[in-house]
Amino acid sequence: MTTELLAGKRLGQWHPELLDELYRTSLELERRGLKKSPEYRNAMLRADQQAWRLVEWAKLTGAAPATPADSPPGDEQQ
Repeated sequence: MTTELLAGKRLGQWHPELLDELYRTSLELERRGLKKSPEYRNAMLRADQQAWRLVEWAKLTGAAPATPADSPPGDEQQ
């Protein structure tokens, strides 16, 4: 979800429903004290790197990466 939001934002595609879900998830992670863990930082770094790869791929192929609305049910990436 984070990767999709970052890639979509960088491509100028905005999906507010993803932002709402990401915000709720972020609040839950903070409530549990997980945001300060090395695992969280590593996961966020990987999501950012993957988002940049998706954006570059989309630019090279002229296609936008799949978003939840474009993907078949059950094919969401996390």
